[in-house]
Amino acid sequence: MKMKLILAWLAIIAVAALASTVTHLTICGRNTIAQDHLGDAKFLAQALGLSPAQAQELGQQQAAVDAKLADCCARHCAARAGLGKVLAGGTNGLAQAQALIKEMSRAYEESERLTWEHIQQVRSVLTLAQQARYDALVTRCVGGTCNMDVGSK
Repeated sequence: MKMKLILAWLAIIAVAALASTVTHLTICGRNTIAQDHLGDAKFLAQALGLSPAQAQELGQQQAAVDAKLADCCARHCAARAGLGKVLAGGTNGLAQAQALIKEMSRAYEESERLTWEHIQQVRSVLTLAQQARYDALVTRCVGGTCNMDVGSK
């Protein structure tokens, strides 16, 4: 019985570590400089040759998605903090830990879906030529491997 409980906790810790790593690499680790630029209407206006109306529209879209992504991040961090408390509390709480890991996963999944939807919204405002340049920026930013070694560029 004791061995099963230890194995269950090890499995929870492994899943939590994996979820945290994937979330960190996705949100924080990939070309953070390029991601910052993709969320900067001034950068996009210059890089894509946006009209003032396009720049204003993209600025409004970015503000809306930023608020939603901040909510995802807050939910993920709250669940992770709760998981830390459960893990520090001893051997009771397997069901609670599993629920918190599921909440972390839901928040991460929602942030990925929001990002995808936002990219499509941005594309809908752009001309075909601007879309091609934007697609290249997005691909460079999120289409490659993680960028934990920033100095290797």
